Amino acid sequence: MKILLNRLKVSDISLILCCFSLHFLIAVDMLIIVPFSASIALDTGTSSAQAGYLTSAYALAAAAICLRVKGAKSAHKELIRLIALLVGITLTTLLTPVLNDFGLILLARAITGVFGGALAVINLNFMLLATSKQSKRKNTAVLLSAFPLALALGVPLLLSATSATNWQLGFQLLGGGFICLLILFALYHHYQDSAGAESTASLAPALSTSEPPATHKALRFALLIITSAVVSTFIVSTQYPVMLITTLNIPDSLLSWCYTVSGIGSFLAIQAYARVSLKNRSISHVITLLSIAMLVAIHLGFSTLEVVYAAITFIVFVIASSARTLIITTELISSLTVNDRVKMIGLQGAVQHFSVGLGSTISSTLITLGSDLSPDFTQVITVATALIMLTPILWWRNSGKETHSSDKPQSANSK
Repeated sequence: MKILLNRLKVSDISLILCCFSLHFLIAVDMLIIVPFSASIALDTGTSSAQAGYLTSAYALAAAAICLRVKGAKSAHKELIRLIALLVGITLTTLLTPVLNDFGLILLARAITGVFGGALAVINLNFMLLATSKQSKRKNTAVLLSAFPLALALGVPLLLSATSATNWQLGFQLLGGGFICLLILFALYHHYQDSAGAESTASLAPALSTSEPPATHKALRFALLIITSAVVSTFIVSTQYPVMLITTLNIPDSLLSWCYTVSGIGSFLAIQAYARVSLKNRSISHVITLLSIAMLVAIHLGFSTLEVVYAAITFIVFVIASSARTLIITTELISSLTVNDRVKMIGLQGAVQHFSVGLGSTISSTLITLGSDLSPDFTQVITVATALIMLTPILWWRNSGKETHSSDKPQSANSK
């Protein structure tokens, strides 16, 4: 046991691996309900039309709790909260397959959403508190890349293991994964206590109780940029597969392949970003180029009648939009002060959930029917074009402000 605990002392590698695995399982737990929902509704004697409520119950509960949860400023305290929440999500995940009433399963998914949303906030904040300042940007990017990997590999593998019908086994496997992580985090906590470390990593500077008004303004502007990025993405991403299915009759196997390739591509893109050192101006150029790639993809994809060609543009759009959102979120979170960061982590989670719903709603209202009653996406493309380019404009403005403000102290010090 002592040898095992000593191995856990490897701070960055072992800790990031555990935090990444937790984020990965949270993402799979959230996404897997989509393919499982129809089977759950049928098994509980409920109309399949009610299946969508299982997905929305988790998402709405997670969004609400993200607004309420505030990250702690002590890594030791955050680790205790993480373990407690991990116990909760383990129990609700394992309880779900035991239930045979749709209403109870719906309630269980809502409670799981509460634990999942809170864990996503606490896990990210704990990781930032427990790693060195030089590693924060890289580790944030690595952690956020768990979502596209869960979409590309986690969900398909779990569906394959359960044959897409035995949804009870799927939740049991997820619960087993949470148990393994619970043991690892508990061992890590035990090691810290036995070593006499009051904090997992006392890397955060002393925090003042008050912040200047300009900091709050910067926080609001950062949330505006994230909202712009997510809304402009989901206005298109929710309708892209609709276009591929209704207009081009894309085969199910090809559409599934598109999601797998785009998920892996997004994961690799954010991993590459995490491993290179870019200056602020270079980041601005990358965000602008990714926005242009999104525009090219939707204008070419929605205007072609070639299924394979449209599928390729769909993959390009998903990779470019996912990478853009993850880079923006990573840069904003890692650049904030600790006081603002603990607020930002929870707020950005809630903003992302609500922005997904807002983007989907806007896109649905913009679709019109053509003379042959087929959907016309012209208005969707027009509005999406404006919103997609709004994001780099906001980013350049924010980057310019940061550069200007950082120049002032330097000139003062030079005197």
